[in-house]
Amino acid sequence: MEFLYVIISLVIVAGLLAWRDLPIIDGSILASGAGERYGVRILAPVIILAGLSLPAILPDYESPILSAVPAMAKSLLPVGIATLVAVLTVFRFSRFPAAPFAFMGALVGLGLATGDAPGAKEILPFIYSWLAAPLLCALLAAGLYRIYSLRMRNRKTHMAVTEGRLLCAATLTAPLLLASAAYNNSSLFLCLLNGGGYVSTAIAAACALIGWFCVRNRTSRAAWNIADYELDTNSLTILSLMLAMALCFALFSSPIPAMAGLAATPLPAGTLYLAALLGISLVRKRALADGQEILLGAVAAVISPVLALMIAYCLGMILNGGLLGTAIVLGIALLLSALSFLRRRQNKRNIRKQLIRNRQEQVYSTQKALSALEVKAEMTERDLRSKLDLKRKELVDFAVGVSDQKEFMENVYRELAGVRAMEDGPAKDRATDTLLGSLRERMYFTREMNDFYARSEVLNEDFNMRLRERFPNLTENERKLTNLLRQGFSSKYIASLMNITPKSAEINRSRLRAKLGLKRSDNLINFIKAI
Repeated sequence: MEFLYVIISLVIVAGLLAWRDLPIIDGSILASGAGERYGVRILAPVIILAGLSLPAILPDYESPILSAVPAMAKSLLPVGIATLVAVLTVFRFSRFPAAPFAFMGALVGLGLATGDAPGAKEILPFIYSWLAAPLLCALLAAGLYRIYSLRMRNRKTHMAVTEGRLLCAATLTAPLLLASAAYNNSSLFLCLLNGGGYVSTAIAAACALIGWFCVRNRTSRAAWNIADYELDTNSLTILSLMLAMALCFALFSSPIPAMAGLAATPLPAGTLYLAALLGISLVRKRALADGQEILLGAVAAVISPVLALMIAYCLGMILNGGLLGTAIVLGIALLLSALSFLRRRQNKRNIRKQLIRNRQEQVYSTQKALSALEVKAEMTERDLRSKLDLKRKELVDFAVGVSDQKEFMENVYRELAGVRAMEDGPAKDRATDTLLGSLRERMYFTREMNDFYARSEVLNEDFNMRLRERFPNLTENERKLTNLLRQGFSSKYIASLMNITPKSAEINRSRLRAKLGLKRSDNLINFIKAI
């Protein structure tokens, strides 16, 4: 039965680390670009398992917290349960509950219940380390960012070259971060297994794989969310964050902290992550994380071990048959259930209010869009009506022109018949001259041309206004010539429309170029279209 309790506790701890700590590390690597390298992606699981397994197979390795925890004579299951409940409870108000701190608090709580708890002399160095580690991580991240940014400022290197160097540095830092984080938290597994060896290593590795398998989908989504949204910043910031976290994990996995009165201790990735962001934010003078989130993360790092200690203590009292412990556990369970119920109810209210607000905004946006469509439809309708009226007028004018032409031809026919019946003489000559004059006048299409120029004035009203403003000295015929050139008529058609010879049309074009102030190399048509 004890072996089963150990396995369950190991799976819970491994699942919590994979659920809360692994996305932060993996997300940082993805944000740096190193996660896209096949070497890093393939070696990542191997590095993590090696970091977790290495301490167990080292002959002289001693767990940094093995001497400060009880021997766990009865059961280890309360440790896993207390850690799980504490992390889930703290997670209700912060995304960064400190799972390793909660685990160690649960160990101490179970030790208090079984009468085998460590003393203050053994606990205080760990508490000091929990305070010193985030501070050191913030200072390291700020210092690394400051030093490298100063070097980049003094060097005139192309941005592409700089980004390539940062990517290479991140690719080298990624395995270091994975290995140091896994090695740092391996002591949690050794505490549950109460020692090392190849059998313990195999059990820890198997439980780590099972724990990761249980939360792998959520871990992947959380890692990409961190990479895409929270770490949407420059490469130097991400590299400084990764390197600072790796150095802190490695430092607090070694005997060096003992020289300063501290203790080697497992560290939560979330706490170091927020501390590094805070340090870099102070150097950059721009917030990379929300202040409330940093505050809640700090509070979570304090509440997680305290809450786990209380829960583990109560569970230990229940195992010992203590009524007081049972009552305390039931009271805490009811309190947590009530808090969870109230939180869910409040969340549902907030979601309902947000939905109502979104619907109101959607209705407002829809009404605004409908109003814009109505205005656009009305303007389109007016435009279509004006075009339809213009087409109708053109059709009426065409019909009137056909009727007028028919009437003119009939008159000419009657007059020709009359002239033909007349005898030769002065009267016939005068009648013939009169008829030829009417035909000549009709051939000039004076009325039609006036109508054409009038419509051209209306259709090109803006152009004609700009033309008068820039060149007020142009004559009426020159303005007509300019309009015809703008509409693409050749000199031949212009001569026919203006009732002049093609040579006169060319002369008029040369005079127009002179009045417009064009050089010999300038294009007249392009200049007119650009007015």
